[in-house]
Amino acid sequence: MNRLRAGMTQAELARAIGTTQSHVSEYESGARRIETMPAGEFVRLKAVLDVTDALLLDADLSGIDPDAVAAAENRVARLRRRLRRRCDSLVRSARRSGARSGAPYGRAGGGRRPCHGL
Repeated sequence: MNRLRAGMTQAELARAIGTTQSHVSEYESGARRIETMPAGEFVRLKAVLDVTDALLLDADLSGIDPDAVAAAENRVARLRRRLRRRCDSLVRSARRSGARSGAPYGRAGGGRRPCHGL
């Protein structure tokens, strides 16, 4: 299981991808299909676990239409850009209201953007 290799609990993974521990449990048990996961959560899950689509879906994607794959990748890229802009906006708002690092909206420091990885 990828989560265990990453050394994370279900609750830690849930917080990292923006869902609940019960959803993570349902995905792992098969009660909930990972293919139904919202795109934003799926992208964050891939980033947190540092895995490919094929490994995460436990499937051979070679038989899928390349145009469909490209279209899906473009959609995910657009969603990531929207999410990054929203996160950056929230960080700017937090800083204007007196927050020093924007930490409530992501990890700050070390020269990395608070929304790094989105």
